[in-house]
Amino acid sequence: MPVPLLIRIFRIAAITEAITWLGLLASMYEKYVQHTHSGGLQIFGTLHGYAFLAYVLVVFLVRAEYKWTHRMTALALVASVPPLATVPFERWAFRLYRAH
Repeated sequence: MPVPLLIRIFRIAAITEAITWLGLLASMYEKYVQHTHSGGLQIFGTLHGYAFLAYVLVVFLVRAEYKWTHRMTALALVASVPPLATVPFERWAFRLYRAH
């Protein structure tokens, strides 16, 4: 069974959000622990901001298309707060999608 485009976009958004979180954390470490200023914080801060907004937008698109409950939507949105949590959420949500 082929994976619908919206599900693939959701997976990409979740992974991108997690990767930019990693970049943001690494650049924060570089600036605040190593006290070097390469400009990475500004770059990854911006990238992560856009990735976060894209993820939130896609969450609402998926909610509308697949009739997610308020609880499922809240879990998806909360997963965007801790670093890297969007990936395990996406994998869990994909397994639920496959089960239906």
